[in-house]
Amino acid sequence: MEFNREQVLARLKGRMKSLSEAHGISGYENDVSNLIIDLLKDKIDTYEVDRLGNVIAFKKGNGKHKLMVTAHMDEIGLMIRRIDDNGFIWVDSIGGVRPQNLFSRPVTIKTESGYIKGIINHICPGRPEGISKVPSLDEFFIDVGVKNKDEVEQLGIEIGNPVIFEYEVRYLNNKITGKALDDRLCVFMLLELLEQVQDDKELPDLYAVFTTQEEVGCRGAKVAAHNIKPDAAIALDVSLANDHPATPDRKVITEMDKGPVIKVMDLIKGPMIGLISSQKLLKALKKQAKDIDLDYQLEVCTNLSTDAASIHLENGGVPSGAISVPCRYVHAYEMASIDDTLEGIKLLSEFVRNYPTDSIV
Repeated sequence: MEFNREQVLARLKGRMKSLSEAHGISGYENDVSNLIIDLLKDKIDTYEVDRLGNVIAFKKGNGKHKLMVTAHMDEIGLMIRRIDDNGFIWVDSIGGVRPQNLFSRPVTIKTESGYIKGIINHICPGRPEGISKVPSLDEFFIDVGVKNKDEVEQLGIEIGNPVIFEYEVRYLNNKITGKALDDRLCVFMLLELLEQVQDDKELPDLYAVFTTQEEVGCRGAKVAAHNIKPDAAIALDVSLANDHPATPDRKVITEMDKGPVIKVMDLIKGPMIGLISSQKLLKALKKQAKDIDLDYQLEVCTNLSTDAASIHLENGGVPSGAISVPCRYVHAYEMASIDDTLEGIKLLSEFVRNYPTDSIV
């Protein structure tokens, strides 16, 4: 299929609202995986949902190579840990939740029987008392508008329920904003890859894996890579676009509207989780971008990681890399460039079509 920008843009606008707004913190990705299965099942040969909840879509290629491409379904969020006698709900974080983003934020609690709206706020909500520094998470609570603990429990709410933040999908000029663009925007990219190559035959055997629990340690990708045993892998994720006020040039990681990002290296310093991209795969991705005259950025970042951090260590080593979309305000009300996203899809699709089997391994 020839890349048709208008058609891809129409699909993006038709699908991103439901993908972004779906309830799916780490370990509770079912709502997202059900959406994905509905969108991909007619574009592939087979699919399965493994024991950790990964959706693994398989498109048969020429049998010469197994290529695994991932995008994670999960998002950061909260989990209920305590309901007090007055009906206020106390939470812990799932993934990289920053307290500065929690003041007066609408949330949705998922129970066994449905969804309950609420508001998360701080014990000093501004009036009559304010605060002068960012507080810790344990000072925030959820209010669902009831009088006591019994009324909370009558709503079906209990300890262990997952909670998401609410951010409406909006389009600002050529930008998309919303919840969980990390990584639902890349979920869309992976779905679109399957759309773009559905009629192609001379491809590697393609495993499109929509992974679970990336935000808590890339757990789904590790299990999927162990079972698939790919010859190479590409993770799709967002990069930190910190091209906003007060960021000096020397600290800029990536910028919006400068093209998709090809990863060189990433790292989360504390646990030392990260990836040094396969030099052969990195070279091949850069060559493909140049061959189609596509602008791209290179990323070296010590503030994030992706599924590739787990994948590349499996089965004696898997040559791995990543393609990313620059994203502002990650883990809050996120924003990304539609142009960068579409160019990322184009780069990914052409790379898979022209996959250089002999030069990767």
